[in-house]
Amino acid sequence: MNQDVLPLREAAWRAWFSGDEAALRRILPPDFIGISADPGPLLSLDMVIAQSRAFRAAGGRLVSLEFPETQFQCDGAVVVLYGRFESVIESGGAQKTSRGRLTEMFVTRDGVLVHTGWHLDGVAP
Repeated sequence: MNQDVLPLREAAWRAWFSGDEAALRRILPPDFIGISADPGPLLSLDMVIAQSRAFRAAGGRLVSLEFPETQFQCDGAVVVLYGRFESVIESGGAQKTSRGRLTEMFVTRDGVLVHTGWHLDGVAP
């Protein structure tokens, strides 16, 4: 397994919750495609950044983030993670726990590992 994948995954999630546009643009390539746990369209990089910005602008804050289960498949320059996530966020003085499953794709391009896509789904607490 590419030892850079797990820290990069963690960095992407934390960058989203912190509204760190520069980090998101460094980690996610221009052709990024995401599927959110919420209903809606496929997400582009610009849409992910807009969602991140809106979360922070509304006073959202990450309290905790865990990945209790992760498995992976590697094929050449591609690594696919399958697993589960749990996040606790605070917004408006209230905390909310989200749990779900994930599939995340990473590709090495020109010697740099990038996070090319994710598919998240929520599960009932």
